[in-house]
Amino acid sequence: MRDEERDRKILEWQKKARSASRRRKPRNLYVITLDPEVLWIREFRQENPAYVDGMPCLYVGMTVHEPGDRFQQHMLGYRSSKYPREYGTELALDLMEGFDGKGLPDEEREAALADWLRKQGCAVWQN
Repeated sequence: MRDEERDRKILEWQKKARSASRRRKPRNLYVITLDPEVLWIREFRQENPAYVDGMPCLYVGMTVHEPGDRFQQHMLGYRSSKYPREYGTELALDLMEGFDGKGLPDEEREAALADWLRKQGCAVWQN
């Protein structure tokens, strides 16, 4: 993506975020699949002692943006955690099927989803 196009996208995302914040728009959970190479990073492994070999490595986040837009932001390095930026491969919303975070405040839903995925044997990073 060219610099001008990236800058235009960033301005668009910033405008959407300000608008969503003013309207107190509910946050969207999202899951990004990470390349298994991330398991070579000690910090990541230490956060996932119950990881079951062969299960996916994931990044869990929450955003005012649409999950597809947030995935693009990570890939472009805009307000991105290092794990999805360096190891992200695809958006994996289907992995949230079966998770029931209704009734939880936004501040707790992200951590609850991460814990739910870890209990299934996934390696998960969340900020």
